[in-house]
Amino acid sequence: IFKTDQQNIYYKKNKWTGRIRFDEISYQALFTIDTSRVHYSLSGNNIEGLNFKIFNPNNTKLTYLIELKYKGKRKIVFRKSFESQKLFTGDMKFSKPISGEFEISFISKGRGLGAWINPRLVKSKKKPNIVIVIVMDTLRYDHTSIFGYHRKTTPYLEKLAKDSILYKNAFSTTSWTLPAHVSLFSGKNLTEHGVIAPTDKISLSYPLLAEVFQKNGFVTAAFTGGGFVEDSYGFHRGFQYYSNIPGNVFSMNSAGRVFSHFKNYIKRYSGNDMFIFLHTYQIHAPYKAPRKYINRIKKNVKGNLIGISKFIKDKKNYFMPIKDEQKQLMIDLYDASILYTDEALIGNVINYLKEKGYYDNATIAVLSDHGEEFYDHGSWEHGHTVYSELTKIPLIIKFPFTNKTPKKIIDNDLISISDIAGLILKSSKLGKYVDVKNFKVRRNNKNYLIPVLLPVSPIIPQFSPKISFIKDNLHFIYNKIDKKSNNYFSPAPIKKKHELFNFSNDLKEKINIFNKNSPIFKYFNNIVKKHLLKLEKIKKYDNQKIDKNLEKRLKSLGYLGN
Repeated sequence: IFKTDQQNIYYKKNKWTGRIRFDEISYQALFTIDTSRVHYSLSGNNIEGLNFKIFNPNNTKLTYLIELKYKGKRKIVFRKSFESQKLFTGDMKFSKPISGEFEISFISKGRGLGAWINPRLVKSKKKPNIVIVIVMDTLRYDHTSIFGYHRKTTPYLEKLAKDSILYKNAFSTTSWTLPAHVSLFSGKNLTEHGVIAPTDKISLSYPLLAEVFQKNGFVTAAFTGGGFVEDSYGFHRGFQYYSNIPGNVFSMNSAGRVFSHFKNYIKRYSGNDMFIFLHTYQIHAPYKAPRKYINRIKKNVKGNLIGISKFIKDKKNYFMPIKDEQKQLMIDLYDASILYTDEALIGNVINYLKEKGYYDNATIAVLSDHGEEFYDHGSWEHGHTVYSELTKIPLIIKFPFTNKTPKKIIDNDLISISDIAGLILKSSKLGKYVDVKNFKVRRNNKNYLIPVLLPVSPIIPQFSPKISFIKDNLHFIYNKIDKKSNNYFSPAPIKKKHELFNFSNDLKEKINIFNKNSPIFKYFNNIVKKHLLKLEKIKKYDNQKIDKNLEKRLKSLGYLGN
C-alpha cells in the first residue's frame, strides 16, 4: 500500500513522501508515523481552505490534526481519530480567506503508520487553465467520420474540430499502448525513452508532462483503464491522483464511467488550474457498446463483447482469414464503440466545460495511441505490424481562444504523437517557469522524419521486429525475416524484408514500390542501421517481473502469450 516511488523528478526525493496505492488508485502522499509534525511556513493571497484526504491503515490508532497559525494566533482547524482502515476526505474551508504569511502543521498522535494524501491549499480562479488529454485507445483514424468514414461515428469530434486544429497526418511511434503513451507524455521516440517491451518501466532520466504541470501548481489527475497505462509502469509521476479503474476493457460503459469519474473530480477542485488525463479501452477488443449505439450503427447485430479470439482459438492462427460475416460483425461492434465513446466521453466533456464556463480557456487534445487491423494486411488487432491502419492516428487539439473568432484549421504537415507534449506546453506558456527543452516540437524541421518502431511485440514473441520511417509521403518498412518464427504460425505470414509505400496515391499501403537500387532505399537503409544500433544499446529488463495481478489482466486482453 505504501510506496516510496519518486513523485515528481522536479522535487527532491524524501523518505516521508511517496504514494498510497489502494483499490487500484494511486495517490501522492505525505507519510506520518506515531506522534509527528510536518510544518510549513507559507505566504499567499485569498487562500480559502484546504483539500486533503487521510489514509489510515488496519491496526493503526492515530489522531490527525491540522494546526493553523495566522496573525499570531494558533488554532486547531481539523481533528479526527481513526482505529481501523479508512480513506477519509477532509476538505475544509477557512471561516475567512487568509492572505500574507501563515503557518500550517500536519500533526499525528498515537501509534502506527498513516498518510496525508494530496494536502493542497484552495484558491479559486474565475478563469482557471484546464488542460485535458483524452486518449481513445485503439481508435483507427479512418473509422472516424471526421476523417471521412462513411458511418457517422464521431459527430462530437466534428463539433470540437470547429474550434480546433485538425491534424490530418498524425502518427504514433509504435502500434501498441505502453510505448505509445510513454512517447505521448515524454515527447520522445522509442529509442529515446527506452520502453520497448511489456516489462520495461519509464526511466527517471527524463521528465513527464504531468510533472511540469504539477510543478506549476496545477491539480493533476488521471482516469484510465490501467493495463499498459497502469501507474506501476511509472505513469503516476506528476499525478496527484491516478486511477486504473474506470476505463476498463471489459466494461460495456467504460467511456461513460471515465467521464463520470472526471466530472466528480473536477467538481471538487472547481476554480483550480488542472491537468487531466482521460483514457478508455472502450474501443479495444473485445468490441462492445451499449445496445442502443449498436442499433444506431446497424440493426439486428447479434452479439456483444466479441473479438478475434471468438473465431481464432490459437495464436498460431493469427494470420488466418475468417468468414466475411464474422469480420463484419466485429467491425459493426467496433464502430458502435466509437460512436458511444464520442458521445459518452467527448461530447459530455465538451458540454460540461461549456456549462461551467471553462471551455473557451481550455486546451483539449483528443487522439488515439494506435489503430486496429481487420485483416487489412492479413492479420488482426494490433501490436504486430506498423502499417497505417495501426500507426496513423486521429489528432485534434483545441487551444485556448484568443480575441480571434475560433475556427477549424486543417494542418496537413506530418506530426508525431511525441510532438503533442511540446505543443501543449507551448500553448500553456509554462516554458518561462520550467525548463521544457525535453519537450521539443520537431515537426517544423524541413527534414522531419518519424520513426515508427516495433522491436518487441506485446502479444507473442514470434512476431518479427519491424522498423519503419515516415518522411513526406513515403513510408519505408524494414521487416526482420526469421524463418523459425514465421514457421510458428499456420498459415505463415507473407512478408518482404523491405517495403515502401507512397501515401499520396496509396493511403491503404497496398502497392509496394520498393526498389533496392533507388537512392531513397540507400537513404532509409542507413537510418535503419543507426536505429538498430540504438535499440541494441537499450537496457533490457529481462529480469523484471510484472505484478501478478497486472499480468493476469494483460493476459485477459490477449497479451503476453506463448
